[in-house]
Amino acid sequence: MNIALVGTGNMGQAVRTLAMEQGHAIVARFDASRPLLQADLDELHGAHIVIDFSLPEVALSHIERYCKWGQPAVIGTTGWYDEVSKVQTWVNKHDATLLYAPNFSIGVALMTQVLGQLATLLNELPDFDVALHEIHHTQKVDSPSGTALHLAQVLLDGMARKTHLDIERQATRIDPAALHVSSSRLGSVFGEHIVSVDSPFDQLTLTHRAKNRDGFAYGALKAAEWLHGRPPGLYTLHDMLAEPSDT
Repeated sequence: MNIALVGTGNMGQAVRTLAMEQGHAIVARFDASRPLLQADLDELHGAHIVIDFSLPEVALSHIERYCKWGQPAVIGTTGWYDEVSKVQTWVNKHDATLLYAPNFSIGVALMTQVLGQLATLLNELPDFDVALHEIHHTQKVDSPSGTALHLAQVLLDGMARKTHLDIERQATRIDPAALHVSSSRLGSVFGEHIVSVDSPFDQLTLTHRAKNRDGFAYGALKAAEWLHGRPPGLYTLHDMLAEPSDT
């Protein structure tokens, strides 16, 4: 598969290394020194898929360009999800093919599905409360992580008695209708997401711990392989898990 990489930071480098190990070809690369928005479609050199781990401030502009070009793309950049409806409009208008996720770890995708089922059960068990905590390295710029907010939203969507997120520290007693989401920044931790369920009787903890960036690169490449040849649409990792590739 011919891949164009957009973003050559830590994630872009991890994707490049693993892609080459798996026999894929990197046919084009774009970053701040060679911006995608100053390129034309020919400069993708016939890439089957773009994998984009760039920056939130250019994510929407990149996505619009992929849609207009009819260029299938896997989007790992976050920070644009309040514009999903706009992206869906572009996808429909241009018959585009995109897949996005806040986290390309297959383990996080599995955890998300588990939490969807757990939320349905917790909704009928008012004595069981739930909270979410995440830990990342000290160089991470956002807090809480996009993944933490995504996981929390899955819980929120499935629990009628939880109506909103209460993020970070508590200065006063927490609203029972709030789902608490907190963060820590520590050393070089790649990423941990911990969902805690507590009742007067027992406690349950679900943890996803990333060992390295290779897991995210692996998920992005699996998504690219799955997306290649798919009909137009706006997909997520859940679509990929629900319908495994025939290849």
